[in-house]
Amino acid sequence: MQKTTLTRLAALIAMGTLSLSPTREAALIFSSPAAPGATRVFGVEKTGSEIKFQVKSRLKVIEGVFEDWKAQVNLDPTRLEALQLGVQAQSASIKTGNLLEETLIRGENFFAAEKHPEVSVASKKISTEGAGRFRMDAELTLRGTTHPVVIPFALELNGEHEGQMRGEFEFSRKDFGMTYNMTLNPIEDLVKVIVTLKVHEQGQEPKEPSPSKQ
Repeated sequence: MQKTTLTRLAALIAMGTLSLSPTREAALIFSSPAAPGATRVFGVEKTGSEIKFQVKSRLKVIEGVFEDWKAQVNLDPTRLEALQLGVQAQSASIKTGNLLEETLIRGENFFAAEKHPEVSVASKKISTEGAGRFRMDAELTLRGTTHPVVIPFALELNGEHEGQMRGEFEFSRKDFGMTYNMTLNPIEDLVKVIVTLKVHEQGQEPKEPSPSKQ
């Protein structure tokens, strides 16, 4: 009897360990409306997801992406106002397709990647604006400084097993100590950030695209 009890206890502990182990991709947790108290785990898929920024200069629009990042999203479809989002991106992973631009942006005058390797966004409050649109009050931490930002975003669930979040916001680079400018090619103060997160329920087969009609 004691042996049977110990065996069952070991099995429960093993199941708990598996459920708490982090996956290679960030996880999105859904409370299942069909089974109260149950959870459904969604992964943030890197393919189809992107963290991008844009800033205008006199000569061009500089666009870049963060190649190294992670995200965490907690979401209950029955209480969307309780959504929580956290994003962390590595400053040194910035890519623009131009080596001189990348060196300048990662350097001390802008992101200061060596001293401040991480840029993060953390949600604080979500407000529903209707028709799948929301307002997120969040905090942006950059170069060791934190300021509030407002992020309008859209949330679209494609059936039961996948969906997409897309939001964008602007911040003043000077608020974070990025006051450097170039005489011949001055850079505007406002920087736009666009975040797209594609999610898919773990353990479910991806939806096959509809065959095109000939």
